[in-house]
Amino acid sequence: MTRSRARPLRAETARSIVEKIRALGVQASFGRIMLELASSGDVKWHRTLRRYLDLLVQGGVLERRLRDVGSVNPQQLYRVVSERPRVLVGLAALAFHGLNWDVPKDEVREVSTDIEGLVRSQPFDSVLAASLEDCLVHELKRDAEKGTGGVELVVALLSTRRLDVPYLLRRADELLVGKAVRRLFEDLIRVTSAYRTEEGARVFLAVRERFLGIARQYAKMGFLRLMETPGKGDLGLDLVKGLTGGQVIRLAAKQLGEIG
Repeated sequence: MTRSRARPLRAETARSIVEKIRALGVQASFGRIMLELASSGDVKWHRTLRRYLDLLVQGGVLERRLRDVGSVNPQQLYRVVSERPRVLVGLAALAFHGLNWDVPKDEVREVSTDIEGLVRSQPFDSVLAASLEDCLVHELKRDAEKGTGGVELVVALLSTRRLDVPYLLRRADELLVGKAVRRLFEDLIRVTSAYRTEEGARVFLAVRERFLGIARQYAKMGFLRLMETPGKGDLGLDLVKGLTGGQVIRLAAKQLGEIG
């Protein structure tokens, strides 16, 4: 599974492209779309437009068909076919994002998202993996509803990876796991700030250094204040409350490779 390192796409631009195609109707050819977007200043380069269109097609928002116009290259026509893009979440998606656990590589689920969720997704193989933030909140919600044990994977990545906190909290609130995610951040700060632990010093210090380093970056950007805002929904809250400090440290340490 190979990650894409290209410049991130913008949700606002993707929405403009969809609306332009909707307005053009049967005249929405690649050339006409490019002309309209260049005139408005939304997109300046053919290669950039191609990236947006390919993503919107792969996400199920647009349909592309080819029409023979008597030239070497057929004309590409686009139309809007869905308001809700589709992306993949699940264990394989978490592994793609760096989960350091042995998990089934084929366990994925298709979920609906919006344009912002689509532009944050990443291609792997021939599909689109939702962003790490989206994958985490979906995994927590699934555990709350089906008892999958996914909260452990959420802890492992939340404690060791720097995330887009405003986006994460907004998505968590939308899926009604907002209180659980905020509580988990609180517990991570409390546990890693402690002076005593049941775990070995080496393991504890490795986890402490990683998470508090991330937390300091969050503090500089003002994200810690966002975690103090009321969350929405009680889904997953009991799962998070049931975790002990020792469990949190061990889960983070496993992700870091400190323990097996």
